[in-house]
Amino acid sequence: MRTPLIVSKPMSALLGRDVYLKLDAMQPSGSFKLRGIGYTCQKAIAEGANALVSSSGGNAGLATAYAGQRLRAPTTVVVPETTPEFIRERLRSLGAQVIVHGSQWSEAHAHAVALNDDVGGKLVHPYEDVDTWTGHATVVHEIKSDLAAMGVSTPPAAIVTCVGGGGLLAGILQGLAEVGWGETCPVVAAETIGADSLATSVDAGELRTLPGIDSVAKSLGAASPSPHVLAMALERKGNGLVRTWRTEDAAAIDACMRLADDHRVLVEPACGAALSAVYGGTCEALRGLTGDGPVVVEVCGGAIIDRKTLAGYAAQFGLE
Repeated sequence: MRTPLIVSKPMSALLGRDVYLKLDAMQPSGSFKLRGIGYTCQKAIAEGANALVSSSGGNAGLATAYAGQRLRAPTTVVVPETTPEFIRERLRSLGAQVIVHGSQWSEAHAHAVALNDDVGGKLVHPYEDVDTWTGHATVVHEIKSDLAAMGVSTPPAAIVTCVGGGGLLAGILQGLAEVGWGETCPVVAAETIGADSLATSVDAGELRTLPGIDSVAKSLGAASPSPHVLAMALERKGNGLVRTWRTEDAAAIDACMRLADDHRVLVEPACGAALSAVYGGTCEALRGLTGDGPVVVEVCGGAIIDRKTLAGYAAQFGLE
């Protein structure tokens, strides 16, 4: 679904330049994932796949289930034992068969691979698929069109996004190239400390795997980024077109709460990582921007959040 692009007066005042929010939290499945995964599923069914199989108990699984329901395709989502029951029920409400397997995502994914081989369907990876990146690239096309409609002809000075496995970052980089902004608009890739696999790998100049995920931003919980996306980031690091940035969990939670106050939108801590680049006021990657255009923050959303959960996080970090 085409999502709103709005100017944030409170965030603009903090940054000292216009800040626009791309509200992908408004997607029917609850997050940006429906862009890429929806396109992947649609293309797979059109090309003859007779089923969809996902290995995610989070936003990717919900996007696959929603797409499967709309496409009237048999859909199975394999989730690890750690997936909450309310998410399993939400997946079932979208018509998906839910299979619980393994104690972590990698075990669920291995089972999904074997299951997909048996049914001859389309294995929908949470982030590692070129079709998924193509779907995510539509966010940049919409941003360009909507900025033009509001009289903004200058490319963004930066786009800020959170990063987990890297699928959204890949899509944004692809989209920037497609609209002619690939050499002018830097992307700030935000992660929470403890889920910072991309920044750790970029700093090392090679793929690194975190020993575990030590962050409340579980949607950023890829122990290592996509090797292909890492290559994209390393290629663009030298000229500042990809800038990694880390933030504390507390800052991400605070940003989620401030967004709810300022714009009545509820998002996951993973999304809070990107929001805190502006709300926190300490993001080095947003200093010294050379472009005159606005900063656009991808509000990626996240379905694994509610008021009670956010309040619990806030209490954990002593936030009001």
